Amino acid sequence: MSVNTFPLAGLPAAVLLLSPLSMAADAGASRDYQFSANATIASDYIFRGVSQTMEDPAVQAGFDFSHDLGLYAGVWSSNVDFQDRGPNDDQADQEIDLYLGYGAAVNEDWSVDVSFVRYIYPGTASDRDLDYNELLASVSYRDFLSAMIGYSNDVFNSDEDGIYYNVATSVPLQNNFQFTASVGYYDLDDAADDSYMDWSIGIEYSSGAFTTRLAYIDTDSSGEDLYGDNAEARAVLSISAAFGK
Repeated sequence: MSVNTFPLAGLPAAVLLLSPLSMAADAGASRDYQFSANATIASDYIFRGVSQTMEDPAVQAGFDFSHDLGLYAGVWSSNVDFQDRGPNDDQADQEIDLYLGYGAAVNEDWSVDVSFVRYIYPGTASDRDLDYNELLASVSYRDFLSAMIGYSNDVFNSDEDGIYYNVATSVPLQNNFQFTASVGYYDLDDAADDSYMDWSIGIEYSSGAFTTRLAYIDTDSSGEDLYGDNAEARAVLSISAAFGK
């Protein structure tokens, strides 16, 4: 597999930075667990600064189970397309993420979260197994600031290490608007002989179960060297709905 065809799979940021304890609390004292669902339509599926659909739209959906002890599990899926069709195409057209995690509040301000994710690409070519695992850990300060690290000892099924670092912030504005920003660094020196940075700024508007987000996303020159046009700057519009929270 060439570095230009490495997938960058992953869950939405909202799932990775989810606080299971707060989710369960919202369910009320009458029960200690909760099921929820989410769905998104996006102009592009961007993960860690790189398009997973060759700049085409994406339809995504997921289901979650959480318990007030802090445990949670879920499944999330999206369409993907990493290459132009041809004799060397990996034939990947779907991503399924299975995850299991634990989150806890340290005090009124700080919380921590650890999760294990299995990225699965059903229907890929027989000689192009892309499935791999990743361990994620995050710490959050209120709903304002979070820091996350993701580690895989077999990133992109390459038998090599990959480490991702990310810091994100969310600032409430007036009238249900929110400003978001993030910066990340993907250490792929072992797997791809290079590493890169990505960043984003965005505005979100929430109304009931629905959230609309417009974001500007980009990577540095190393990201474009690795992923070409899929890592160039772009604006992404998405509309999400969450049910059961």
